[in-house]
Amino acid sequence: MPQRRRRSAAITLVLAGTISGCSEPVAQRDAYQSLADCRRDWGEPQACEPVRDKRYAPSYFYGPSYYGSSFPDGRPRASRHAMDAFHVAGSPSHTSPGSSSIRRGGFGSSAHSSGS
Repeated sequence: MPQRRRRSAAITLVLAGTISGCSEPVAQRDAYQSLADCRRDWGEPQACEPVRDKRYAPSYFYGPSYYGSSFPDGRPRASRHAMDAFHVAGSPSHTSPGSSSIRRGGFGSSAHSSGS
């Protein structure tokens, strides 16, 4: 009778984590059609700024950079009142030195502010 080969569940889990793309988090920003929508998600008026880079209409607003959740294909998930979200190239934060930084988690987490 041939012997059955045993597999370790631990090795399978390690390989699954490696294949699924565990990597460094990438900062993202949300785009809003109005200042009111941005404030609904962030609660702080200074967290929202007008669009100036021509990615969206100049009447739209950006929320601050944060680390949030993504769809399985890697696209960032927008916050509740945002119309879109995109990855931020380069610097992880658009906040200036001495200002507060805001981090957000996935699955309905609320914004958290901490002074620098």
